[in-house]
Amino acid sequence: MLLTVQYDGTDFHGWQVQPGFRTIQSVLTDAVDAMVHHEVVLRGSSRTDSGVHARALPVAFDTLRSIPTYKFLRGLNALLPPDLSVITADDVPPGFHPREAAVAKTYTYRYQLGDPRRPLTSRYTWQVKRRRFDVVAMREAATHLLGEHDFSSFRAAECDARSTLRRLYTLDVTDPDPSEMVVLTVTGNAFLRNMVRIIAGTLAEVGFGRRPPAWVGDALAALDRSRAGLTAPASGLTLTTVHFEGYPRLGKGKGKGDARGAKDEGC
Repeated sequence: MLLTVQYDGTDFHGWQVQPGFRTIQSVLTDAVDAMVHHEVVLRGSSRTDSGVHARALPVAFDTLRSIPTYKFLRGLNALLPPDLSVITADDVPPGFHPREAAVAKTYTYRYQLGDPRRPLTSRYTWQVKRRRFDVVAMREAATHLLGEHDFSSFRAAECDARSTLRRLYTLDVTDPDPSEMVVLTVTGNAFLRNMVRIIAGTLAEVGFGRRPPAWVGDALAALDRSRAGLTAPASGLTLTTVHFEGYPRLGKGKGKGDARGAKDEGC
């Protein structure tokens, strides 16, 4: 069965099970076990970090029990806490693995401009506490990251991915909306650990006027984490879409890219 999972990651210690910590995988596993009356192994499409949110995270598991999906969905959500929900449940072939099947992923990062604090958005944004934010320069800087590159400068020190080659298909920055929010949207074949947050922090340096747009290209070419910008706070990051071929309702990818990258992805 394939679940589409949505969660507010603020009070979770990321996706993956960790003893002594509240994680999405552990809470969801307990609820699914209770519904199917046996232990399951959940196969997620991404290992989101502590504090990162998801609008539509595909998660698969195998069971021999025959349960109508609409009844399963209703019963499962009754067992889940308010900050975690399953939006859809679909039958898929046994052994289906969302990470292996994914051809691309889309993330958004939200910057909240200005002061004071915004209680209705603070859990889902990075409040940068300034009104001047040069989105035109950020868009110019973003062009240096499009296409396939070695993103060694844009991964966390503890990232254990075998390959640092990744392909970015789109990287867009919106104008500030009436509430002074700016949204960065990134679609790529896969992402290294903290890659989107480092991109967000690096582009923010350009938005603040501290660095010129060309600096982003230099940081990328350096293959050195210390040459790129800060890692933006987890609160602003949301996994919005995992793109599959053959599952158009969940979105269709723009290209298969590096299959190895999709397997050892981590944001």
